[in-house]
Parts: sequence; C-alpha cells; structure tokens
Amino acid sequence: MASVTSLSTAWSILTELDTRPLRELVQAPFPVAILSREQADRQWLADALRTDPFTGQLTPLSPQITLHQLPLGKNDALWVAQARLVFIPVATGREDLAQEEQAIARLLHLNAHLPIVVVQIRPGAGKEFYTPMLNVWMGAREIVVDPEEEEPFSAEFTPVLKILVPEQEIQLGFHFPAFRPTLAKQLVRQTSMTNATYAATTGLAELVPALLIPGNMADFIVLTKNQGLMAYKIALLMGNDVAMQEMIGELAGVLGGGFLWRETARRLVGFIPGWGIIPKVAVAYAGTYIIGEATYYWYAYHKRLSAEQMRAMYARAMAEGKQKAAEIIAAMKRKRAGRKESAPRKKRTPPKFRKKNPPPRQQSNPQ
Repeated sequence: MASVTSLSTAWSILTELDTRPLRELVQAPFPVAILSREQADRQWLADALRTDPFTGQLTPLSPQITLHQLPLGKNDALWVAQARLVFIPVATGREDLAQEEQAIARLLHLNAHLPIVVVQIRPGAGKEFYTPMLNVWMGAREIVVDPEEEEPFSAEFTPVLKILVPEQEIQLGFHFPAFRPTLAKQLVRQTSMTNATYAATTGLAELVPALLIPGNMADFIVLTKNQGLMAYKIALLMGNDVAMQEMIGELAGVLGGGFLWRETARRLVGFIPGWGIIPKVAVAYAGTYIIGEATYYWYAYHKRLSAEQMRAMYARAMAEGKQKAAEIIAAMKRKRAGRKESAPRKKRTPPKFRKKNPPPRQQSNPQ
C-alpha cells in the first residue's frame, strides 16, 4: 500500500504550484453580448446558458452578460464590438434575416476578430439532419440547438466555442453553467491522455541505457502536478472561485483514495518484472481519469463517489487505459520508424589502404 509519506508528498507538490494566473483568469472581465430582434429569443438563450445542469435551477445572471435589442444603436454597437463573445439567437422559420446580417457586418467592421455565433433555436433538431439557415453568415458561425433537449449545447455548441475562443474553457464554464459537464469531461480525458503519453515516453526512455533516468520520483512529480492542475481547473470551471490550498483541503478526503490506488499500482508496475510499458501507461491514464471524475462528481453533486463506484470506474478506466497505451506506443514507434526512414543515409566510403613502403633492397657484398 502507498505510504502516508507518499500522499503527503503529493499534497506538498500541489501546494507549491503557482495557480494565481488561473484564478486571475476567471476573475478577469469576460463581457458577453446576446442580441436579437425578439426578446423571447435572447431571454431563452440567456436562461439556457445559466441553467444549472445538475439541479435544473437558474443561477444568477452574470453582470458580464448583457442583452441587446436589434437593430443596434450606435452606443450599443460600440460596446458589443468590444465583447469577448457575441450570441445572436434566431428562431427557426424566420425568412427575413436582414437585421441579423447587418448587425454582423457592422460589428465585424468595428472589430474584425470579434467571435460571433448565430444560434438557431430549432425544436426537434436533435432528431433531424442539420440544416443551416444561411450558408454564409459573413464571418459568423452558426449552430443549431434543440430547446427540447436536456443538454442542448453539448453536441455542437461547445466545439464551436473552443474554435472561436480557444484556451478559454475555464472562463466559459465559470460564467456559463450549461457548458460545465462537457468542458469538465473533456478536460479529464485530455489530461488523462497527457499523463499516459508522458508515461509512455519515460517508459520507452528507460529501455535505452543512454536515456536512463530515475523514473519513479520524476514520474510521480510530473503526473501529480498534472492531476492537481486538472482538479483545480475543474473546480474553477464548475463555478468555484477558490485558491489551490482551499481546494486541496476540500478534496483531501475525496481524492485520497484516488492517489492511494494510483500510488499502489505505480509501485506494482515499477517492481514486478515483465509487466512492461503498457500497464504503466494504463495506470497513469486510469489514475488521472479517476481523480478527475471524483473531482467533477464532488463539485457537480457535492457528494463523494462510493467505494463501489470508484472500483467500477477504475476498472473501466484501466481497460480503456490499456487500449490507449497500445495506441500511443504504436504511434510513437511508427513515428520513430518514419524518422529513421526519412533520415538521409550516409554514403559509405571504402576504406583507404596505405601502400606499404617496400623493404629496402639488401645489397650483396662483392666477393
């Protein structure tokens, strides 16, 4: 079993992380504008974005979110053009879209890099083929949402936002509760893959004597830091403005078992000969995944996962981790093989042989 020292070392590593930039990120202004000609359309979108997906209740509307009537006045247009994100909800079936087109052209003239999303509100869209209202929105992106779905934004909305406002998932989740499930689960899987890839890299390095490193402690530090940052990002995007130390104190009981299992499995992989790289990579993936899921579950429902849930989740994560490990290692080997094939071969020059000087002639003594 993992020792108490191992767990205390993990927590000390986490407390040394500088997470101030992440916290300042969610505390910084993030102005968002919702504009439409129909008050009911923009109100539906605002309410849908601030609905808590776990309780179904409306959270307070962020002061950073403003609603605007189309057509825009001069002052409103100047303010909206400085927003971080603009939504234009449009009910399906409207044929005259001139006001929406004019607003988009005007805003992009004021700010060519302004992210604008046209939201087509279409009941029953989840069961139908996607049909755009306009093929070209002059620089804006269009998506379709189904107001009859429990999570209308998970399938299409979030990927578009990740393109328009990249690296801003934490702010999106912090300000918009509707995005939290999708963003949190994506973060868990991404970090799990990152740790698995790292474990594969160090595992392959340990097979090469020239690259031999003290992998156990180095791996522990890197994997723990990644897991800690992941947990802190989940806490923030789930709407919690907390410091890293506060989160650690809150999650100590929730994550203790996750760290314990990961540490135990890591030691087994490190000391049992013949297990190879795949179990090590699978453990890195599964350990990270279960810590992320436990953190997400806590902030979503304010409950701890039961021991049965943790065991079942860990078993599934290990099976998935082994599959991911095989894929990662195969891809790394193909990449290495490709580099060797593409490397120019050095021409071998035949060895030069020096001519040996003939031995001096022996002169015969005259008789």
